[in-house]
Amino acid sequence: MKLSFDWNCVIEVEEDRPQASDVTELVKLHRLGRCEVALLAVSASENTKSKRFPGNAKLFRDRILALGWQDLPLVLAPSVSSLTFLDFCFCVGNGEKFEHDIDALWRVIAPSVQRKPRDHLHEGVQMTDETIQSEALSKWRNTWCDVISAYSHIHEGRDVFVTNNTRDFQDNASALAELGMKRIAKPAEAVSALERSRTV
Repeated sequence: MKLSFDWNCVIEVEEDRPQASDVTELVKLHRLGRCEVALLAVSASENTKSKRFPGNAKLFRDRILALGWQDLPLVLAPSVSSLTFLDFCFCVGNGEKFEHDIDALWRVIAPSVQRKPRDHLHEGVQMTDETIQSEALSKWRNTWCDVISAYSHIHEGRDVFVTNNTRDFQDNASALAELGMKRIAKPAEAVSALERSRTV
């Protein structure tokens, strides 16, 4: 079984939240060969605490190293100018299909959020690399990361998307399943599913 960790799984352990032990149990099961746990490369583009774009992938690498998770594989993200990092992404072969797939996911995950970043800026503000990485677009980037996380997971044909983001994922599980997201689970649910599969 192939699992993808949403970025909030990392935060769960860093901040010792209620399901931290379940996340670390999944990593343990990965190392025992019971499943494959991977990190989503687009997580390197998640907002910093200052609500700005990280600027490079070092912060991501440092946080993963601090957890001792450097052995976990990465699920690469589609390459998007100004928002993804070299070695963390792949070139999309069919741009038209990519846009169609992203639109479909965006409509399910965040139907009330305008997809185009310029729609979130004041009139007259130019769209530049600096603008798209600014605090002003932090909420838009947060949604963008959610959508790209889902896309990357589906694109790689993985089995379980592990997240505590109930509002955007679990609450939309049926619609996301139609788009290729086979199963969505909280960390504790993923552990239980693996335990059940062992007894079958």
